[in-house]
Amino acid sequence: MDRVVSSKVFLASPRLQEFLTYVVSEASAGRGGGIRGKSVAVDVYHRKLKGDAGINLVRVEARRLRRLLTEYYDTEGSSDAVHIAVDPGGYCPRFEFADTLDQPPKSTEEPARPLRWPRLTAVLAVPLVGLVALFAFLQMQPNLELPFPAKNEGPAREALREHSILSLQAANISDQAQGMLFPVFDLKRQALALGMFRHAIELDDALSSGHAGAAQTLTVMGMFSPDQDAAERFLLDAQAAADRALQIAPTDAWANGSKAFALAATHEYAHALKYAHIAFDLAPNDGHVLDLVGMTAIVADDAELAALASDPTRLREGTGRFGSRNIWGVSQLMLGNYPETVEAFKGAAASGAPVSPPSLLLQAVAFDQMTDDRKAEALMFELRETWPDFPALSVVDAMFREGSHAKRVVLMTLEKFPD
Repeated sequence: MDRVVSSKVFLASPRLQEFLTYVVSEASAGRGGGIRGKSVAVDVYHRKLKGDAGINLVRVEARRLRRLLTEYYDTEGSSDAVHIAVDPGGYCPRFEFADTLDQPPKSTEEPARPLRWPRLTAVLAVPLVGLVALFAFLQMQPNLELPFPAKNEGPAREALREHSILSLQAANISDQAQGMLFPVFDLKRQALALGMFRHAIELDDALSSGHAGAAQTLTVMGMFSPDQDAAERFLLDAQAAADRALQIAPTDAWANGSKAFALAATHEYAHALKYAHIAFDLAPNDGHVLDLVGMTAIVADDAELAALASDPTRLREGTGRFGSRNIWGVSQLMLGNYPETVEAFKGAAASGAPVSPPSLLLQAVAFDQMTDDRKAEALMFELRETWPDFPALSVVDAMFREGSHAKRVVLMTLEKFPD
């Protein structure tokens, strides 16, 4: 175990080092049968559990642990006398002794599978035929302005047209869907966008933007889905989609941004920020890429990067709705600039951006930190009257890194103004 956790493969994943050390130590002490997802969540990830909270994180992390173990035994550990495996479906490790095996240790990783799309509930599902028909109808109307116009024709569009009409159609659909990604907390909107990205992929699987967009929507749905099993599937498929986008176009800003966001959602913060900086450098004025960078920075607790990506004075290119005002507001909360937080969210509403439960919550937090209890309490009352089922604790847990300043002050406000 010591050899594994000190290897190059595990060097960048200290939390997975703790995960493996914990389960091996428990099994060595004769307590392997008692290792459960909840015990790992509490003892390794220091999560305070309510119901099944935290289990999704452990499942995703266990999958990553299996992948790193496979990589280790395929490389540095290929000659180790003892091989540690953590089989799917549980967390108790299994030990294989190399001198008793006729063949090299088998990978504990599940067989690679093609990108599968999670089944959505009836509320979220969008009939694909109807979606395609609607898009075709909009395209045929000569005097009808599309809500999110496709990007201007240029060399890239001409190249796609020469390559294939289907490729051009896929790119147009992907552009349309990209303009629909905000507000983030509207899961029905995310499902609609995901359906469009799926259709773009069906038309042209080699188009990076279809996979990048799918990765972005799947990450949002994985972060905020109330169904823990569905959330885990969303996040796993988000990683697969982001990897496919990067495989097709490793220098594409949206592909790098979607990879960053997917990594941040599974708590790979250092790697997430690396990809976020790459995306920012590749497209410093693309509004949609900047939003991805900003969201990644919020989840990874990099307030400066979030503020840089959402700076109101920065020129933004692209069509559709951007989330920069709200990202700016969150970044100011993270930095402790509470008056700027309030102004950002007020400005977002004034500009036509929808008022969402988190925007009310974060304004209340800002007023609470400025010791204006009256306004804070009024906003919390409005939040609970308008959205009585808003899962504030789970949303805060998904948005903010454990131990961060932002998470601490938000939880303080929730405790100060309980239901």
